[in-house]
Amino acid sequence: MARVLVVDDSQETCDLLELLLGDGNSGAGVSVVKATRPEDAVRLLEAGGFDLMLSDINLEASMDGLDLLRVAKPLGVETILLTGFGTLEKALEAVKEGAFDFLSKPWNNEELKSLVKRAIVMKESKEGRRPTDAMPSLRRSLMIGSSPPMMEVYRTIASLQNSRTTVLIVGESGTGKELVAQNIHLSSDRKERPFVAINCGALSEGLLESELFGHVKGAFTGAVSDKKGFFEEATGGTIFLDEIGETSANFQVRLLRVLQEQEVRRVGGNRTTKVDVRVIAASNRDLALMVKAGKFREDLYYRLCVVEIRVPPVRDRWSKDARSGRLISDIPALIDHFLAECARKDNLSYRIRADARQQLEHYSWPGNVREMANIIEHLTQLSRGREITPEDFPEKIREELRTRSSHLPQAPTPLLELIEGWDHLPTWDELERRYIQVLLKHEHRKNRVAEILGKDRTTLYRKLKELGLTDGSEEPSA
Repeated sequence: MARVLVVDDSQETCDLLELLLGDGNSGAGVSVVKATRPEDAVRLLEAGGFDLMLSDINLEASMDGLDLLRVAKPLGVETILLTGFGTLEKALEAVKEGAFDFLSKPWNNEELKSLVKRAIVMKESKEGRRPTDAMPSLRRSLMIGSSPPMMEVYRTIASLQNSRTTVLIVGESGTGKELVAQNIHLSSDRKERPFVAINCGALSEGLLESELFGHVKGAFTGAVSDKKGFFEEATGGTIFLDEIGETSANFQVRLLRVLQEQEVRRVGGNRTTKVDVRVIAASNRDLALMVKAGKFREDLYYRLCVVEIRVPPVRDRWSKDARSGRLISDIPALIDHFLAECARKDNLSYRIRADARQQLEHYSWPGNVREMANIIEHLTQLSRGREITPEDFPEKIREELRTRSSHLPQAPTPLLELIEGWDHLPTWDELERRYIQVLLKHEHRKNRVAEILGKDRTTLYRKLKELGLTDGSEEPSA
């Protein structure tokens, strides 16, 4: 039977993992040993006999999970790291040091059990991993947030450190797709070579082909000399093709050939040139639906989408704290980051009054991170060192807050009013159903209703179905 060492400074978390994995519950047949102090974990590891270690990264001690990983790896113990406060740097370092995987809290039980089973199979089959000295050195990223959706982005970027495969990044406008592409480049062995970004939707077909593939003298009016395209200029590096869904069918054919043959032919020329470029594409449109509608080439889609990264919108960047049940959002950290950036550039100290901060944290941010950066800069320029208040907000924020306020009840409905007129004392399910009906009447955004109830979206939709408050046609958005 495989032995698993569980390390977390919370006894409750250790007990939960033991309950989840012990007695064959993981499907891998494991016995669990627990440690709440890293010193005890080191002693247990050195005593030997373990196949796998599950450790929190952020231990409240002199050693953290990465230190334990460095102890476990030479002993042949596979490691899965858990964290509720992750960063891209932590994910990259975990992979660099040889971690089997990196999982965010709160974790999905089935995903965790599957990881444990795969790690034990790898240990038993003695499969090798890439030597750590081939991993690139780490650089600081500007990616902020530790919510589960962002942790998934970090994990994927970390797994691509030594890969040269094409990547498709999808997400709404303003979510930071180019920043993700930059971090893929900077965490790869191509980081010393050029990173070239081009917005495909901003250029005509002819100009886009000329910029990417180059042209020869006389190819068109104004082509007074031969010119290299970005594919040639970026050899050894990375090209980021933003808004790839806006390109024409003819351009898609040419791009597909470049990806397949790893060579370009300049516009107006007849000679091909070999290139070595890693391609990352991005779109705020659903390319799979465009393929079905005949608006994007299927073969190019599959060539680009070898690995897909979905960048979450700001409104979905939250999680539920396993201990307190409180909802934790990335928004406060993002606000603080942009506030600090403005303070650094202006050499001033900026403050946000408590009520203003609370309102900003509950604003929907339809323009995502880009909108937040612009609004925080707007607020700091208006205040010039004075405390930022709700009166400083742009009109669109104040309008949303006014609309939301007018749609919400002014005071909680007393319990007696909820049951007034009933001919019997209602059951808990009946009270819950009535309460959710009141919420839905005044708040149409399911994310906000889930937040008020302290549930995640999947649980909310399941509850709505159980209580007969949905026709079953609605599903939680991806």
